[in-house]
Amino acid sequence: MNEQLHALVEYTIAQGVSARVFALRWENRRIWVKQAIPAKQKVWHRIQRFLANITGIALLRPTVSAGGQVGLEDEAKALQKLASQGVLVPDIVDVGPNWLAIGDNGGILQTRIEEDLRVQNGASVEMLVGAAAMALAGLHQIGMAHGAPLLRNMTIREDGQIGFIDFEEDPTARMPLIDAQARDILLFIFSIQRELKNHPELLRTGWRAYVSAVSNDAPQLVPLGKVIGILRPVYVMLRPFRQWLGTDALNGLLAYRTLSNSLRPQ
Repeated sequence: MNEQLHALVEYTIAQGVSARVFALRWENRRIWVKQAIPAKQKVWHRIQRFLANITGIALLRPTVSAGGQVGLEDEAKALQKLASQGVLVPDIVDVGPNWLAIGDNGGILQTRIEEDLRVQNGASVEMLVGAAAMALAGLHQIGMAHGAPLLRNMTIREDGQIGFIDFEEDPTARMPLIDAQARDILLFIFSIQRELKNHPELLRTGWRAYVSAVSNDAPQLVPLGKVIGILRPVYVMLRPFRQWLGTDALNGLLAYRTLSNSLRPQ
């Protein structure tokens, strides 16, 4: 425990900082302090649990952080484990009562991609999406899963290396590893479609880069194929009404189409 850092963090929190995650300067570096929050149990989690039970598909099970101090300590353990495997994740600076201090892991990948899109640097965007997919594939190839590999939970350093943040959820505590990895793929592809919806070619770029890295017979593609098969009736039913669907539903349809073109039920 570093008493000076603890005093600085507690003082900052006492000033009424509203952000759950905030930056501080410490020992000539930028660090991030993440405050504990209660576990997030929502109606959608109950729906997910119901669907997982009736379909028997493990990857549909909801994964929710334990919340509070326990949740932060679990995340700290996950970060230490990933770092030991060579994954680019924030280092643990300190753990305090209801907060976790971690090092800087680079800029947020989603922000970098959005900046490149604004200046119409399409080649850079395609490269970054492909690199993100390959980084996720690398994580899976060492026998790990993320839980929420969205573009906003990926980072990029000045040297171009892709890293990961936000390991609050532990999907492998709720499902087998290959199902957790299949779930990662779904969330990653959906994130590309949701955040970069005016660029459908990037959805294909991300998917192809991932498959190229893990191979067509990677075990995590088996449960993914099963989900695609089960969701097909929903896709067929909703497709005629796509002009009236909400943004998330429409993004889901487009992401489904990309995956269904490459996968078949196993």
